[in-house]
Amino acid sequence: MKVVWIVGILFWAIPVSVVNSLANLNSILQALNIKTVDSSKPWYGFLSGLLPVIALALLLDALYALIVLTAKRVLKLKSLSDVDAYATYWYQLYQFANLWLIVIGGSIFNQLQALLSNPESILNTVANAMIGSSVFFLNMILTQSVGKCAHDLSRIPKYSQSLFLRLWRSERTPTKRQAEASKTPDTYQWGYEIPKITFIFMVVILYCPIVPIMEIFGLVYFAARYITYKHQFLHVNAQSFEGGGNATWSSIFVFIISIIYMSEAVFIVFMGLKKSPLSSGFGFVPLVGTIVFHLNLRRNVITYLQNLPLQTAAAIDVKEGERNDFDPLVYLQPSLNSILDEKYYFGSRSDCCETII
Repeated sequence: MKVVWIVGILFWAIPVSVVNSLANLNSILQALNIKTVDSSKPWYGFLSGLLPVIALALLLDALYALIVLTAKRVLKLKSLSDVDAYATYWYQLYQFANLWLIVIGGSIFNQLQALLSNPESILNTVANAMIGSSVFFLNMILTQSVGKCAHDLSRIPKYSQSLFLRLWRSERTPTKRQAEASKTPDTYQWGYEIPKITFIFMVVILYCPIVPIMEIFGLVYFAARYITYKHQFLHVNAQSFEGGGNATWSSIFVFIISIIYMSEAVFIVFMGLKKSPLSSGFGFVPLVGTIVFHLNLRRNVITYLQNLPLQTAAAIDVKEGERNDFDPLVYLQPSLNSILDEKYYFGSRSDCCETII
C-alpha cells in the first residue's frame, strides 16, 4: 500500500488543479455556456476566494476517509490507535504535497520537465508563485479560524443527528444501548486533526519572510484553536483510546522539524533570488542553530523517550500486582525487561515503579 499512496501523491496534482480552477468563476461559466457575471462585484471576490477553500477541505475529508477505510478493511489493523497512527502519517504527507501543488498550480511532471531544462527559471517561477498563492492560504487560515472553531463549539452536526434520531424514533422507546450511545462524548481523531494544524503551521512559518501579514492570521488561528480545544477537552470531548504506546509528539516530530528546515531553506533561496546576499547569508544562522538543536534533541531526549509509554505501562503492571511472579521474559521488548530488572538496583517492585512513574 505504500507504493499506492506514494504514486497517489504524484497524481494528487490533478484534483488540486481542479480545486484551484474554482477561483476563476467566469471561466467555469464560459465552459458551461452560461452567461458570465461582473467580476468587480464584492460577492464575486468573496465567492471566488471561498469556493476553492471549501472544495479543498471536502477533498481532503474524502481522502482521510479513504485512508481510514484502507487501514481498517485492507490492512486490517486491529486497534483504533493503529488506524489513527496510520492515518496521521499518510494524511500529513498529502498535506505536505498540497502546499507545493497549490503553489505550483500544475502537473508535477510538467514542473520536472521545466526543472531539467532550465533549473534557474523554475526557482524564479516557484518564488513568484508563492507570492501569488498567499491569498489562497490567507483565505484558508481565516476560514479555518472562524468556520472550524464555530463548527466544533456549536456542535451543530451532533445536535442535528440527535434531532433526526429522536424524530425517527418518536413512537418507540430507545434501547439501553441507544440511550448510552447518545450520552457517549465525542473523541478527537488525531489522524484528522493534527495534520490540519501542522499544515497551517507550515504555511505560516514558510510565508513569514515573504508575506509578513501571514503571521497575524496564524496568531488568530492558533489562538482560536487553543480556546476551542481547551473548552472541548474540559467540558465536551473524551478520548476513548490511548495512543497505541506512542506519544503524539514523537509521531509528528519528523514533520515539524522538516517544516522548520524547509522554511529556512526557502528563506535563503528567496532572498538570494531577490538579490539580497546579506539577508540570505543571515538565513544560515538559524539553519545552523536548528541543526545543532535537532542533533542535541535526538541524542539527549528522543533516544531515551522512544519506549517511555511502554516502560510506564510495564511499571504500572508491576505496581498493580498483575505480574506477581516477576518473570524477566514476560515482555518481549528488551527495554521493558531491563526496566523490570531495575528491582535489583532500586530494591522492591514498588520502589521501581515509583521511580519510573
